[in-house]
Amino acid sequence: MPANPAAWDDEDRIGVPVAGRAATLPRPENSGLTPAARQDEHVELREGETELGRPPQVPSALDLLSDADRATLRKLEDEQAAKELAEAEMLLAADPTGLGWLGWFGAPLVLAFFVGSVGLAGLFTFNQVLALLANLAAQPQWAQYVGYAGLGLFGACILYAFGRFAVLYARLRRNRQVQVKGLEELARRTRLRWLAAAKTDEAREQLERYLREYPLDTEKDRKALAAVGLSDAVQVRLKVVREQLMDPAKFASSEQWFARFRDEFQAELDAAAESRVKYWGSRIWVVTAVAPNAVVDTGATLFYAVSMLTDLCRVYQLRAGKTGTGVLLSRVFFNAYLAGQGAEWEKVVEDQYDQLFHEALNVVGVGVGTNLAGKVLGKVGARATTGYLNRVLLVRLGRYAARLLRPVAR
Repeated sequence: MPANPAAWDDEDRIGVPVAGRAATLPRPENSGLTPAARQDEHVELREGETELGRPPQVPSALDLLSDADRATLRKLEDEQAAKELAEAEMLLAADPTGLGWLGWFGAPLVLAFFVGSVGLAGLFTFNQVLALLANLAAQPQWAQYVGYAGLGLFGACILYAFGRFAVLYARLRRNRQVQVKGLEELARRTRLRWLAAAKTDEAREQLERYLREYPLDTEKDRKALAAVGLSDAVQVRLKVVREQLMDPAKFASSEQWFARFRDEFQAELDAAAESRVKYWGSRIWVVTAVAPNAVVDTGATLFYAVSMLTDLCRVYQLRAGKTGTGVLLSRVFFNAYLAGQGAEWEKVVEDQYDQLFHEALNVVGVGVGTNLAGKVLGKVGARATTGYLNRVLLVRLGRYAARLLRPVAR
């Protein structure tokens, strides 16, 4: 330790207290100025610097964004928003036609299928009618008159069914099916909740309009609905549910409103539609089972299919879109073609039934008349099988049409 305490001042440890002297601090040259004056006079701070003259130590990734960075971020956000909106449209898009991804080519595919079905059914029917007329020409005069009258009446019934369907179809409003599941999924996405709310309000207004326009008020409307399976008791329930749905104060949320519409209003329509499908299915089974030739099979299939579609449109008071309409009519004519072709493979089925019944009768010990009984039972079984297959095709068509016409998708 130095003998002279003043030697402390010669050392580098400025400010260290020694005996007889207090600690000292270095004085800046402009110590008489205030800190603000010293800063203004000697220091010009840059962005991010402090008065100590040392910029903050931060990672380069946390630097302030440049204009180019901001433009890139805006572009990425716009692309993400467009992607989410496209996904939202897919969630809300109604595709009751069942085409799936083929919906991108729905119009040309359906048009080609429709033209092909009409061509097949028309060509087959034309050939069968020519053959029938040739057979009638070989019959006695009175039989020809009866045959021509019956054929004309049969054709008039088919034209009447098509005309009634076309007039009703043109007057109805196109169905814009509400996808409740899509709305619920959209509501779970935070960034698109505004779109979910807007689409929910739009869907609810659409269904409220449907309820207001559904014909339940006049006597004529009630008779028309009763003719397609909506009895007076069902119509009374529909009125009660409609009044409740038109009162917004009765429902805490749109989800409850949609559930009430689907479970209590639309469910009644679905039950009536299913009843009409089975009604026409039973009739086509009987008629095509006892039909004498392919012309009657084809004509009966056209008549019952179009009559069933007319009833379903009356039940729902809606019509399908362009693609759905094309698919429906294509299946109508294709089913008619298949019904006419039943005679081609009916002989094979008849032979199989004949052999089966012949062996069964021999097993039980009935030997007398087994050939005749086997042939009769084979013929009846083949015709019953043909009628049942036509019923299956018609029922499938009716359920597909009901899925197209429902206001709210299941």
